[in-house]
Amino acid sequence: MVRAKEWPYPAGQSVQTIEGLKTTLLLPKSLSHDKPVAIVLLLHDSETRGTELVHFFREWPANGYVVCAPHSRSRHWNSYGLSTAKKIALRVIKELPIDAGRIHVVGCGGGGVSTRTLGFDEDLKPLTATWISGGGGSPEFRMGVIVPKWAKKRLGVLILKERETHADAVRKAVPALIDKVKTVQLRVQPRFRRGVKRAPDMLTPYMLWWMEAMEGRFVPGDDLNFDWYKSVGRALSNIGPVKNGGIFVYLYTDDDNSRRLQNSVFMDPLVRHYGNQLRAVKLPFAEHAAEFGVKKGPAIIALNGAGKQKKTIKGKINARRLASVLRSIAPKKGKPD
Repeated sequence: MVRAKEWPYPAGQSVQTIEGLKTTLLLPKSLSHDKPVAIVLLLHDSETRGTELVHFFREWPANGYVVCAPHSRSRHWNSYGLSTAKKIALRVIKELPIDAGRIHVVGCGGGGVSTRTLGFDEDLKPLTATWISGGGGSPEFRMGVIVPKWAKKRLGVLILKERETHADAVRKAVPALIDKVKTVQLRVQPRFRRGVKRAPDMLTPYMLWWMEAMEGRFVPGDDLNFDWYKSVGRALSNIGPVKNGGIFVYLYTDDDNSRRLQNSVFMDPLVRHYGNQLRAVKLPFAEHAAEFGVKKGPAIIALNGAGKQKKTIKGKINARRLASVLRSIAPKKGKPD
């Protein structure tokens, strides 16, 4: 492994001693002042160490991420360990070409509990905070956390569970943060994989996409907010009885309106609540606009369970309007608990 002359750490994976703590680092093959990268501060749980957890992030450097995983001196993160982890992150940010506006904090298990400390830190001001397999649903969290004012316009919170067990407790953390952070959501791994401890590995690709979306990276049509079908016909064949709901079609364009839909509006809690009751179809606007009789994009078309077009909205679509349209064809009209 060749150490880059101008950087203090080598490309690829290495274990360094930084601020007195062993720290596992994953660095892109090439770093340049002309192209700053993002950083993920990864806090391990009581059963693992950073060297083990970075396995789930091994492909991330190719997407423009430095992964920084300090090792606590004990099984659990205490106040000293967390303050040192923060110093490590700030030092790495200073020493490498990292965009200080693209800081992400990720905590697993007990490290997830600690994410509350660094996820809301006034010096780091992370763009996202991710709780993995716990932490977010702990009683003291639900009872109230002082969330800084800047979080409402900036911070995205993602809570991941490796299985449905105890997910109800974690779910209660979501309403505790609504209107306090920019966006918050919970995702549960669809199938529990034995041997996977404290890490919902099947959700790692979603976490990568979500972080990039939070950074404002945008690829038209590249969206994981819903389980998209590639055609209305296929969605109809999987909808079941008509009373089970309908279909919404997203005709995407290559502009800021589609960027807002994918990176913000689709992440709204009410939009998710009603949208997840429906079948979702994603199609390029240029190829399918005439099919639905729309001349301006992006567009959302609501179809009932029989495939009949009921409502259409287009252009600059906000979350409130989209939630109302989706609710009109959703089988359950009530708001989430």
